[in-house]
Amino acid sequence: MAKKMFTLKMNGVEIRTLDDLRNNFDLEEVVGYFKTGELLTWLEDRFYDDEADAISEIHIDDANAPAKICAALNVECDTDLEFTQRIREKKAALAELTDDENIIDNAAATALNQEDLATLINMDYKTIYLCGENFNVPIRVSGVRYVGILGTPKIKIRAQSQDDLDAKNISFDNVQLPWQKTLPIEELKALAEKIFQTGGKWLVVKSDVLPDKLLAVSSFDQLDKTEKAMALRMVCQGKYTESQIAFMQLTEDFSSGFAMTIDSFCTGGGVGANVIPYNEIKSSWYEDGLICFAKKRIGFSVWESIRTRRNSPSGTSIWVYNPEACKKLFGNEDYGKIAQFLEVAKTF
Repeated sequence: MAKKMFTLKMNGVEIRTLDDLRNNFDLEEVVGYFKTGELLTWLEDRFYDDEADAISEIHIDDANAPAKICAALNVECDTDLEFTQRIREKKAALAELTDDENIIDNAAATALNQEDLATLINMDYKTIYLCGENFNVPIRVSGVRYVGILGTPKIKIRAQSQDDLDAKNISFDNVQLPWQKTLPIEELKALAEKIFQTGGKWLVVKSDVLPDKLLAVSSFDQLDKTEKAMALRMVCQGKYTESQIAFMQLTEDFSSGFAMTIDSFCTGGGVGANVIPYNEIKSSWYEDGLICFAKKRIGFSVWESIRTRRNSPSGTSIWVYNPEACKKLFGNEDYGKIAQFLEVAKTF
């Protein structure tokens, strides 16, 4: 039996969709539904997952709850005109950097500078996205998750190790912490050039010829802005900018690709979406034509066919790998070149 979904009522109108809610929005009534838990249930029942996740992070006693609710539902409210205006500015700024709607929609929880970060911390946001080169993060504010986007921000924090962060329930994703070593991008580019010998160019695999026939395409001269944005989003999931890429290779139709970034090996498209930090790779080798990895502290992992999964030790990660897509992307000798690059990069 199908679950019966209830409707919200606002200004005398039955609210069945998110557009209905936005078009008939009444802040007082919405806050009331938030406090009873009905707003969250209504969103979850209709699979508005992004909005539901944002609402679930707002504490019922939070003095800034009305402004956060408006931001989570992408509705402009008069609760904090300055905050609302800043969200518009951040959306415009993010739209200049990416066409990823998920990133743009999270503008309310995104810090583009230190002032934004202070505002979000003071508003008690529990997940904060960091888009910028450097941020000072307070160790005294516990229970916050920080996520670097469109790059790898450098973090300054009064902590000496991961244990200090764990003690305060603070977590970081895709950032450089003070005790982490990051390779200079120019050094990585030099390593990639030595191994791949492409004259500092990205490679595009021509799909209508043999896999080892490559067309060299300059990342600066022959790929336009839109194409570069597409490639970065497909291969690197929007986590890295062009300046953080040491080498990239992709198919002519942009359906698959891989990249060596400032700190990770990335794959995207048909081969499977993965971001594998260099410092997590213990070793790499070939197995039945697939690139395999052993991860530090986690155990054995291997890229596997989507259709044929092998048994692996309990608790390990599986990197998805599609052999058919790989045939378009890699020439036979590329396996060896990738392994050579990772063998050096993982030692830093």
